[in-house]
Amino acid sequence: MSRRATLLVTGARGTVGRYVVSLAEAAGYRVFASDRIARGLRVPVRGEIRPADLRSPGVLDELVAGADFVIHTAARLDAAATAEELFAVNADATLALHRAAAKAGVRRMVHLSAATLYRSAPAPLAESTPLEPRGPYGESKLRAERGLLEAQDELPVTILRPAPVYGRRGRHFAASLLSVGPILHLALPRLPALSGGPVATMAHAEDVARAALFVLERDAAEGRVFNVSDGDAWALGDRLTQTFRAYDLPTFGQLRLPQRPMGWLARLLLAPGPYQVADRAALMSWGLVTRRHGIKAALRPRMDREAMTLLHQPLEVDAGALEALGFRARHTSWAESFEQVLRWYQAERWVPRYAD
Repeated sequence: MSRRATLLVTGARGTVGRYVVSLAEAAGYRVFASDRIARGLRVPVRGEIRPADLRSPGVLDELVAGADFVIHTAARLDAAATAEELFAVNADATLALHRAAAKAGVRRMVHLSAATLYRSAPAPLAESTPLEPRGPYGESKLRAERGLLEAQDELPVTILRPAPVYGRRGRHFAASLLSVGPILHLALPRLPALSGGPVATMAHAEDVARAALFVLERDAAEGRVFNVSDGDAWALGDRLTQTFRAYDLPTFGQLRLPQRPMGWLARLLLAPGPYQVADRAALMSWGLVTRRHGIKAALRPRMDREAMTLLHQPLEVDAGALEALGFRARHTSWAESFEQVLRWYQAERWVPRYAD
């Protein structure tokens, strides 16, 4: 590993980006921490903060100046964003950043994509699995991947496709998972213990950050795509029940999620009218939770259209290729790591406490 090499981290306020900044500094890199705004960015000890809106071409040359490497975690994830907004950030700005980095003499770039690009299948999904994006977010990520790989001669790239990410400060998929129990508990004093449903794996944000740094200076990773996953496969119903128990919410009985009706439900909720009603209901319900428990309104659970496909489609991600290169995930027990993450949310008063 190159000591004192300079690393630009985009999306440095994000769930993965924050881990990248701290882990990179601990590994000896000089870090340029970048996000759209400077507020909330931790000042690197040996580097600097470089706020930048990646959609503004005029700022990119200055942003990458002096960097030896780039880890690109910035992305537009908002479920309410239009396709044009998603492509502007996730595809167009990513490719413009790559061109600017190549021009500046950056040695390698690591790009964070998503395992939700894969066509759903009952078997674990390897990097060779055919791609079939689930909506405009996935399509924007796929366009970025293809453009980056086509421009390998200008600047080598390694692409990571993590399973759905959870970790401290996460406001998207993990936030929705965290909100289900409290919202149901508004109406139900005891929650049904769910089981079954589509099987999936997840990835802790710290492991995604560690994977990005792991591949950064390995020649064997150049020009390749790697999955990141905890390898701990859970059925959706069992995963939800585990979140109820982590909250210490009382449960009763056992209700197995029926696969075919779950598919019907997901398709119904993806229709424009029902989707808007369900999305508004989720936001209003979470507002009731925040007021009842006096917690911060930091989370805004949304009915993410592409995440809704996980109600009936499996997403078991195989990270064997990255492991063959020598990487080992630290967070291989989802239940244990998720409970630790939940305790952070509770300490920050982002979600309620139920136990005395």
